[in-house]
Amino acid sequence: MSVWFVTGCSTGIGRATAERAAAAGHRVVATARRPETLDDLVAAFPDTVLALPLEVRDDAAVAAAVEAALARFGQVDVLVNNAGIGYFSTIEESDPVDAQEVMDANFWGAAKVTTALLPHLRERRAGHVFTVSSIAGVRGSAGLGYYCASKFAVSGFMEALAAEVAHLGIRVTLLEPGPIRTLWIPSGAKNEEILPDYAPVMEPFWDRIHSLPGNQPGSPSAAAEAMLRLAEDPEPPLHLICGAHAVTQTRAKLARLGAEVDRWEDLSLTIDKED
Repeated sequence: MSVWFVTGCSTGIGRATAERAAAAGHRVVATARRPETLDDLVAAFPDTVLALPLEVRDDAAVAAAVEAALARFGQVDVLVNNAGIGYFSTIEESDPVDAQEVMDANFWGAAKVTTALLPHLRERRAGHVFTVSSIAGVRGSAGLGYYCASKFAVSGFMEALAAEVAHLGIRVTLLEPGPIRTLWIPSGAKNEEILPDYAPVMEPFWDRIHSLPGNQPGSPSAAAEAMLRLAEDPEPPLHLICGAHAVTQTRAKLARLGAEVDRWEDLSLTIDKED
């Protein structure tokens, strides 16, 4: 059985992943900013679940959690970068502090935890790094500019990582879900003040955001089960598009991108010339 190191385990996909992995017989390092939220999980699996405090934006906390995980279980086989936050605002009206926080949590948090574990994975020539990105890391969306930026950043980072470590036996998979029944919307910071010029775009956006909680089609447990399945697959995908909405949006992005490449190819090719 494997050792799973999962961030953001208090709720949602992180909690479901820790539960499913433990129930499947794996050893689990379940981390959260408030580890007391994991007391019931530890009580259910006292010999195989280690709950640790972890703020992924804190270098010292990341180092301490990795050290404690290795001291308890001796190895980490699967990393799940799940911790993250939402942010809802137009770009112009975004608060700089909120914008920095979403980038720190969603990009730098995953980067810090991954790089802290890389020496261990590289030495063992084995491991699987899962990162929960988003359909917002595949295509941009009005009202989610800085959130999209954070998810595009982490997706690009993980694509580059995959190219660097594949020959070392380390696999990398991005989960890119659409709407999933988590606390992402209720817990995310929001700036609902709309300049009149943005009203035609943002009023429908806020209507969707307010109506989604509890009605998202995606299941945290199903996302967790998908990771358990892929962790056993010798050739897992780099990208797993999760849910019908995400699949539809990804196909639309690919179609738009392909059409733009075709339309502007002649101009594109003029760039390759000597001055």
